[in-house]
Amino acid sequence: MLEVQNLSCLAASHEAGISCALNEVAFTVKPGHLLRVVGAPDSGRGRLIRLLAGLERPDSGSLRINNVEVASPSWHPNHLALVASAPGTLTGSLTVRETLMSAHFLRVGGRTVEERVDKVSHLLVGLGMETVATSRVGSLGLAQRRRLNLALALVSDAPLVLCDALTDDLDVKSQQEITALLKYVSEDAPGRVVVHATQSLANLQSSDSVLILHEGYVCFHGPAKAVAHYFSINTVEELYPRLAQRPAERWGESWSRHRDQYYAAFRLVDERPADAALKEGADEGSEDQGGEKLETQAVSTLADPAPLPSVMAQVLHLLRRRWTLWQRNRREWVEHLAMVMLAPLTVMMLVAPNTGYLSELWSQNDRAEVLWPAAYTCSMLLFIQVLLIMIISLRSSVREVAGERALFEREHAGGLRTSAYLVAKLGFLLPLMLGHGAAMVFLTEMTGGLLPGNGVVRLGLLVQTGVAFSCLCFGISAISRNADRAQGHAWKLWAANVLLAGALLGFPRPLGAVIHPLVTAYYGWSGCVDTLSGMVAFTPITQFVRTWFATPGEAAAALLLQGAAGVVLAAYGLKRRR
Repeated sequence: MLEVQNLSCLAASHEAGISCALNEVAFTVKPGHLLRVVGAPDSGRGRLIRLLAGLERPDSGSLRINNVEVASPSWHPNHLALVASAPGTLTGSLTVRETLMSAHFLRVGGRTVEERVDKVSHLLVGLGMETVATSRVGSLGLAQRRRLNLALALVSDAPLVLCDALTDDLDVKSQQEITALLKYVSEDAPGRVVVHATQSLANLQSSDSVLILHEGYVCFHGPAKAVAHYFSINTVEELYPRLAQRPAERWGESWSRHRDQYYAAFRLVDERPADAALKEGADEGSEDQGGEKLETQAVSTLADPAPLPSVMAQVLHLLRRRWTLWQRNRREWVEHLAMVMLAPLTVMMLVAPNTGYLSELWSQNDRAEVLWPAAYTCSMLLFIQVLLIMIISLRSSVREVAGERALFEREHAGGLRTSAYLVAKLGFLLPLMLGHGAAMVFLTEMTGGLLPGNGVVRLGLLVQTGVAFSCLCFGISAISRNADRAQGHAWKLWAANVLLAGALLGFPRPLGAVIHPLVTAYYGWSGCVDTLSGMVAFTPITQFVRTWFATPGEAAAALLLQGAAGVVLAAYGLKRRR
């Protein structure tokens, strides 16, 4: 039993793009029921779905299923299934079966592989998708994608299924098929309630009842056959023009007077024929005739939901899935391969005219005409490596969240833990940064850029610089509204690092002490330069760039803190409600 009692939500939700308020919404839905919520744009139907899903908190009122408050401490993610229809909630490189298996792995724990395969096969057959089970999701049409979204929500056998605009923008045949599937879904599990919010008035008869919203007010809730009679219209297609003829508040007041009569009539809780009760209650100008309230049998608990997987199980699955997507996305791995090869080549093209001085330096030639150009070459070689590894980090991480925000929101609503998502993303990015840093240092030295000093420490600092900046870009990605905005902010941060690193011109030391702790490139570059301490080239570097150089230990600690700040920023961005 789904019970919504005097639900009001008056504040606008700017992040979700919702401005319509809900006013004293109240209705009751029996188990095994398909409810169609109908309303024009800005009627409040989308917001009602968000409230039912726990994505927003109401100002007043309550939402209960079997007497358990939605989003209460006893509420489990697998008590509810939210069917996403927005773009970006599916991964095009996976097959239909792989997508369903992935959802089952992330949402349901304690199952064998055979049990998971059986469940996925049942969904594929039940929703008519067995013929496209091996097709890539990116090749599916809109109607098939909507079916897949519905199937994804059903992997945990949730008793409450919420759909928003699932049939909108589909052709007539597809609307009919998906509406029939929703009826099948409501009957496929004992006691399940399915709520479908849409602006379409087609196929109303396929629903067990219809709830009509108009500018945040409930105007009617009953069977589709009573809609035309209640609103004094010939066909349901005339509903929206009819609603516009009166203020929404008056429609809401009228329904509140007649609600009990209609509930009693069409839920058959009294002995009068439904038609007689309809005639007594349909006259909106007449006085309220009262009527018996719908009697419900309170159930104190819900059936035990499917358990969630452990955090580690979610992390391992997300890692396997991300590497699978990386391998299948030819553009992505080709781009990484190109960066591995081109970054060292770019470094050497920029410093090639001066590489001869490095050879002289190894020959212990400390004449001024050799020493100073060699010192400049060492400084710029390290700085260019730092900047390039930061570019690689930016391109690798800035779209990791912003580019799949809708996908994360869908999976998070189904029980994916934020900590598991963060760890999995870092587990994917860290090996990439390690590989890029090692390749850059190795190939640079192979092509003539061999520097004196401790190369292992420089490699560690270069990799740590990439990791720290990758985490910062990852945090920017998590707090940004879309991938383009995230990329724009990240490039601004990179440009600031170029200007403020102290490698081109040094700051006065008091000012540098304030600015440098905020600059990733400074610690990567200065820590690498400090590895030359004790070499003949170190003193000239300190002369032509008046910058305080952090020791490798200080640089490593600062980069670790900056990386941690990026992870904290990412965690904050992921927890923000969109």
